[in-house]
Amino acid sequence: MADGINDNAAYSEKLEIKKVVEISGMDETKTTINLAFKKAARWQIIVTLAFCVVYLLISSVNAAISSFLGGAAALIGGYAGVLMTRRRSDQSAGGVLVALLKAEATKVMVISVLLLMIFKLYNGLVPLALIGGLAASVLVSGAGLGAIGNNKK
Repeated sequence: MADGINDNAAYSEKLEIKKVVEISGMDETKTTINLAFKKAARWQIIVTLAFCVVYLLISSVNAAISSFLGGAAALIGGYAGVLMTRRRSDQSAGGVLVALLKAEATKVMVISVLLLMIFKLYNGLVPLALIGGLAASVLVSGAGLGAIGNNKK
């Protein structure tokens, strides 16, 4: 069996087959991921700032800051997840699934660590506002990512 593998490698060298540098569809996938993150991030920022204004008007500055920190944690976690998807090189279905699971785990871990830091370090924290800003940002992110590719003309 080892001879067959060596023969195939030697045969490709005889035919002067060049090593393939690009994986087909890789650039398109990266563009789609970048576009999806940009659209989702834009909506996350808009909703986070809107929640900040609402909390500022109906509650206090501390509530507005807490809401902003919750939205920022979701945004930073999402960016960390996108960075994990950029490192993948395996284009098989299993490889893509593993990359997405790693990205989601990274996102959850980053958000958890940021929330822990906010709870420990910010003395004026309003927990309801923090969770409200976080939840709104995460929900808008999911809706924005779900809408990618559903362009109706």
